Amino acid sequence: MVNTRLRSNIFALYLVQGLNYVVSFVTFPFLIVQLGGEGFGAMNFAFACIQYGVLLTDFGFNLSAVRDVAQVRDDPAAAARIFWRVTLAKVLLMLVSSLVLLVLTFSLESWRAHADVFLWTQLYIVSSVLFPIWYFQGFEKLQLASGLMVFARALTLGFLLLWVSGPQDVVLAVILQATPQILAGVLWWFTGWGVARPAWVAVQFGELKDALRASWPFFLSAISTSLYTTSTTVLLGMFSVPLQVGLFAAASKLVYIAQGLIGPFVQATYPRIAQYAVNDKAAALKLIRKAFFLQGGVGLAMTLALAMMLPLFTPLSVSVFGESAGISKAFLALSHSQEIMYWFAPVILLGALSYVFGQQTLLVFGLERYFSRVLVAAGLLNVGLMCVLVPNSVNAGVRAAQSVLLVEAFIVLAFWWRARQVTREIKHGIEQGAM
Repeated sequence: MVNTRLRSNIFALYLVQGLNYVVSFVTFPFLIVQLGGEGFGAMNFAFACIQYGVLLTDFGFNLSAVRDVAQVRDDPAAAARIFWRVTLAKVLLMLVSSLVLLVLTFSLESWRAHADVFLWTQLYIVSSVLFPIWYFQGFEKLQLASGLMVFARALTLGFLLLWVSGPQDVVLAVILQATPQILAGVLWWFTGWGVARPAWVAVQFGELKDALRASWPFFLSAISTSLYTTSTTVLLGMFSVPLQVGLFAAASKLVYIAQGLIGPFVQATYPRIAQYAVNDKAAALKLIRKAFFLQGGVGLAMTLALAMMLPLFTPLSVSVFGESAGISKAFLALSHSQEIMYWFAPVILLGALSYVFGQQTLLVFGLERYFSRVLVAAGLLNVGLMCVLVPNSVNAGVRAAQSVLLVEAFIVLAFWWRARQVTREIKHGIEQGAM
C-alpha cells in the first residue's frame, strides 16, 4: 500500500522538517530575547494580519490545485495548463491583496502604529506566488521543495543572528524571515530543481475565472480556518495588550510546531489518496485508515508529552543557562505561557484527527462544500467566543486558547460524522461491485 516512493517521500519530509525545527528552535528564543515582549508581539500581530493577504493570494489552490495536478501528473500538457492557470490567477490575486493591505495599513490606527512592519510583511505574499509548493506536492516531490526551503533558511539564518540585536530591528527580522521562501522560489525558477518547470501555455481569461470558481470552496475553507487560527491573534491584539499577544504567540507557536510533525505525513499522503480516490477506492480507504492510526497516535503522544514537560521549562532553563542568561529569558517567557499551553496542548491531537476526517477523506472524495461549511461555522464560532471571553479579561491569552480548543473539538466531531457516512457508502459500493 505505502510503496517505496511514498515511504521515501515521508522519510525525506520528516528529515527536512527536523532540520527546519533546528532553525526554528534557534530563532524562536533568540527573537523573544532580542525583540522583547513588545517587539515580538508587534511582529506576530503583523504576521497574523498579513496572512489574510496570503490567504486571498493562495485562494485554496494549495488544496484544489494539488488534487488536480495529482490526478493528471502523467499528462505533462494537462499539468502545465493547470500550473499556468493557477499561477496567473495567483498573480492577479497578489496585486489585489497587496493593494487592499496597503490601504488598511495607513487607515487602521493599530496597523499604522507599526506601518513599516506591516509593509515589509507583504514579502510573504510575494513568496507565496514565487515558490509554487503546491505543484511539488501534486507530483509527490515535496521533499525536494522542502530541501530548497531548508537550504534558503540556513543561508539567511546567519544574517538573522548577526544583524538582529534589539527591538529596533523588528523590520529586519521580518525581512530575513520572509527571504528564504523568496530565495527558494528564485532558485527553482532559474534551475527547475525537483520538478521541471512546465512549458508555457497561453491561458484565456475564462480559464482563470474557471480556476477561481473551482477553488472557491477551498478558499472559503481557508478563510474560515483563519478565523480560529490567525484571527485569534488579531482579535487578541485588538482586545488586549501586546504582552498578552506575545504570551499567546509563544504558546501557540510551540503547539503548532509540535503539530507540524504530523504535517509531512499529511502532505505526502494527500495527493496519493486523491489519486486512489479516482482509480482505486479500496486502496484509498486503507491508506486513510493507516493515516488515522498513525496521525492519531502521534498526536496523542505529543499532546501528553507537551503537557508533562510544561512544568520543567522554568527550572530547566535556570539550571542550564542561569538566571541572568538571555536565553533563559526566552524559556521564562514560555513558563508564563504554561496555563495557555495546557489548554492548547489537546489541539495537537484534534488537529491530527481533523486532517484525517477532513482533508484526507472529505476533500479527496469531493465533499469540499460540506468541508467548507463546517469551517465557516467553526470560524464564526471562534469569533463569537473571542468577543465574549477575551474583552476585559486579565487572562486574555488563556481565554483565547480555550476558544481555539472548543472550536477544534467542534470541527473534529463534524468532520468525523460526515466522513463515517462517506466511508460506509464507499465500502457498500465496493462490496456490491464485488458481488
